[in-house]
Amino acid sequence: MPETLVTLPPAAAAWLAAQEPRHPWRQALAPSIHSPAFFAADPPGRRLGSGGGTVHLLWRAWLDFGQDACPEGPVAWLGQGPQRLVLHAGGESRRLPAYAALGKALLPLPNLGHDHPQTFGQVLAGHQIPRYQRALEEAGPACRLLLASGDVWLDFNPQDIPPLTSDITGIGMRVSPETAAHFGVFFSSQGNGLTEREPRPVASFLQKPDPGEIHRRLRDQECFVDTGLWFFSSSALAFLFRLCGWDDARRSFATKDGLPRTLDLYSELGPHLGQDAKPPSSRLFKGWTSLGRSVLPLHRARFVHLGTSRQLFEAVGEIARQAPGQAHRYFIHSEGHASSGTEIPFVWLDSCAGRPVALAGHNLVTGLPPDHQLHSLPRFLCLDTLPIKDAGHVIRAYHLDDTFRGSPRQGALICGQPATRWLEARKALDSWQDDDVFTLPIYPLVPSDGLTQDWIDGFTAPSPSQAWIERWLSAARISAAEIPSRVDFDRYYDHRQACASTYLRHILDGLGHGRQLTPDTRDLDALARYCRDQAPGLKRLLLRRSSTILTAASQAQDRSRLLFLLSRVTSGRRQSTYINHGFQTLREAILNGSGNDRVSPVLKLKADQIVWARSPVRLDLAGGWTDTPPYCFEHGGAVLNLAVNLNGQPPIQVFVRPVSTPCLRIRSIDLGSSETILDFQTLAGFRDPHSGFSLPKAALALAGFHPDFARDRPPCTLRKLLQQLGGGLELSLLCAVPKGSGLGTSSILAATLLAALNRACGLGWDTIALYRKVLTMEQLLTTGGGWQDQAGALFPGIKLIETQPGLSQHPIVRYLPETLFEPEAGGSRFLLYYTGITRLAKGILQQIVHDMFLGRCETFRLLEDIRSNAHQIHRAIQLGDAGELNRCIARSWRCNRRLDAGTTSPRIERMITACGPGLEACKLLGAGGGGYLFMAARDPAAAHAIRRRLEADPPNPLARFVDFSVSRTGLQVTVS
Repeated sequence: MPETLVTLPPAAAAWLAAQEPRHPWRQALAPSIHSPAFFAADPPGRRLGSGGGTVHLLWRAWLDFGQDACPEGPVAWLGQGPQRLVLHAGGESRRLPAYAALGKALLPLPNLGHDHPQTFGQVLAGHQIPRYQRALEEAGPACRLLLASGDVWLDFNPQDIPPLTSDITGIGMRVSPETAAHFGVFFSSQGNGLTEREPRPVASFLQKPDPGEIHRRLRDQECFVDTGLWFFSSSALAFLFRLCGWDDARRSFATKDGLPRTLDLYSELGPHLGQDAKPPSSRLFKGWTSLGRSVLPLHRARFVHLGTSRQLFEAVGEIARQAPGQAHRYFIHSEGHASSGTEIPFVWLDSCAGRPVALAGHNLVTGLPPDHQLHSLPRFLCLDTLPIKDAGHVIRAYHLDDTFRGSPRQGALICGQPATRWLEARKALDSWQDDDVFTLPIYPLVPSDGLTQDWIDGFTAPSPSQAWIERWLSAARISAAEIPSRVDFDRYYDHRQACASTYLRHILDGLGHGRQLTPDTRDLDALARYCRDQAPGLKRLLLRRSSTILTAASQAQDRSRLLFLLSRVTSGRRQSTYINHGFQTLREAILNGSGNDRVSPVLKLKADQIVWARSPVRLDLAGGWTDTPPYCFEHGGAVLNLAVNLNGQPPIQVFVRPVSTPCLRIRSIDLGSSETILDFQTLAGFRDPHSGFSLPKAALALAGFHPDFARDRPPCTLRKLLQQLGGGLELSLLCAVPKGSGLGTSSILAATLLAALNRACGLGWDTIALYRKVLTMEQLLTTGGGWQDQAGALFPGIKLIETQPGLSQHPIVRYLPETLFEPEAGGSRFLLYYTGITRLAKGILQQIVHDMFLGRCETFRLLEDIRSNAHQIHRAIQLGDAGELNRCIARSWRCNRRLDAGTTSPRIERMITACGPGLEACKLLGAGGGGYLFMAARDPAAAHAIRRRLEADPPNPLARFVDFSVSRTGLQVTVS
């Protein structure tokens, strides 16, 4: 069942629908192959408008996918199942003709810098759709449809969308009146007492109003430009269908041709959105006044329109956040041309093969075949070369600002010249004076090697030669209107793939010389998939040069990424070897960057003293995984967690006391086991994953009891080292938390061990040093992991912990009030439940770290959402907003499940269902899969009901509730 529905030009829609679901362009329009996109076009010869086109698209989808399951009709079908996104990209695109055949949703994008997750062969829809889908989810189940425009880049945080209750909600932005004058504009009354994140009632909606009118209204109204995003409820969709002629009784359109009536949402429906606007008296508008209409302003967003050829340069520059005055030079799989006029501004070359062309600037060129004969293009000239069915290629030359609209008599332009003069100079004016230039057959069809400089010179010359005119008049020609339906998409796609392969070969050659991957090739999973499935020659080249490429990579992180890339184009034992080497390289990078300073232990205890270190555990509410390398190295991390005691006590405790015997004795109180260490070899057993007491052994080694970590040259045996110390040490460990609890137990135990040894042996480590030492320990133990667990216990209370990009992950802590978690303020709404199910995090961790290294766009978008959610929950706690806090917790759980499907299980889902309707949000803590479940009930009474339900019918013998309280001290160390 499709969740994404897209309008495309008719020929492109038909061709794409015939391709496999894994086709790159189909995947760009529907990131999940389990829910493929539905493509359709307006019916031939009918302009339905944005409203009619939406209804037609939904009706067609119902006919293909929903008619059997829901015979009641498309409106009933849309009210069931998933929410749906409609993306319109099927217009004529006269002002951006280069991509008229394909549709702007599939407009290819160049390298956009480091601010955006990118993938090889990326298109505009690949960035639009994931963000819009998340916005639809945030809007809540009452919103059944989100309508979006395919020629807009809207950069916003979907988490800024609150649950929407109006039947129609438009998304607006504050811009200057001069900018707003080019679009539709929402107006809303000022002083309505609403917060910045709340929707406003629409006072009026004007299409492209005069800037002066906007300035006048701003005296007592707010102004928001229409971004093209409109949310619809089921009631609004029913009204829209009725307006377009749908008859529920007949289950068809009551129109002559059986198709929806033409309706433009923005010019016909928009003016009636206002509270004071009177709807037309037409019976079709019956029920309009009962529909709620609102506008939601986005205050942290960027709106970029890619509507014209000139705007394409400006828009991509803004998306890539280029500095003012920087040359707009964009090359999409056109590597052989990248050196053409390196100082010339405003150059766009897409899939251009063959010899370089000298460009004068403001040139947009697409599809040059490898055997073209061009040598230069004048300023402002654009050129498209497209393969035509049963013919060669069409040459379309035009001026950057040509609009392809109007007749010669009306002053239309061709190649930047008045159309009357251009046609008269070519002896063709008499036939076409009153025809729209869009329909004039002026573009010649030539063989692939027939694209010569003479053709281009004749198009731009004020007075072409007689020989050119005769050649042009005798050539087969087609119009701009005909081109989209005549394109041979198989050849078109093959040409683009050939150019992409040439570009990738250049990238791989650069890697062998120590150059880094470009941002648009950092999705190594997409890169590997392309090499495997589309260009096996590149796969062989990559494997053949693997040693050279790895040797040339100067940074450990780059080597790790390349090792994971190689793992994706191999299989079996070779693949496992590359993966293991990738993780090992990461561990070495972390160890080298963690400031592993050596120490010499000196006993600082009297014979009868005991060090007592005790720590809370942490409850992670948001941001988990952003603290994990390599993501935090590249982007920094942001985590919000609580340090908590369980049942009134810090559950992690370590005791250290001196003993007279020169040995190291380790005892586990909770496990009832012990081990005595007499030599360095046994102490080094922490490197063996099957060794007992790996954690305390690693802590002792880092404390200087092993030669690899001792500052001064130690004695040759452990016995002699301990004799110099004055005796041995006994470590007693108490971990009153089940293994695999999801409360950060192992990292917090490591921090507690190090803190106790730090005090006993005078090592001089402060809190930050302890935090870093735990990172080192986890790499030594090969468990990996991030920094949030130890930070959650080392720093008390409720806090947002952030780090900046870089190998040195220094924590910045912002503490928060405990108000929402205090019983008198409703804190008893929160419950902590041990599920009785355990799962170790290492397997989940390795898979997600693997995805991080592969740079998967989907993974990085999820991590961006997770990090943003940490800031959202920080704001909710600051404001004391319990409802928003619950939304953030629920969002954390959704994101974690998407990041790794193993985060939950049917057993866990049954437990959640058993809680009943009083449960508003929950999440498994830590990596998930089991352990502790954090619950947020609607109110204290609902929490009490949930407790009664699960205690009366526990899911397993080990499941139980555990009381918790916020720790205001964090890790503590005292001496008797």
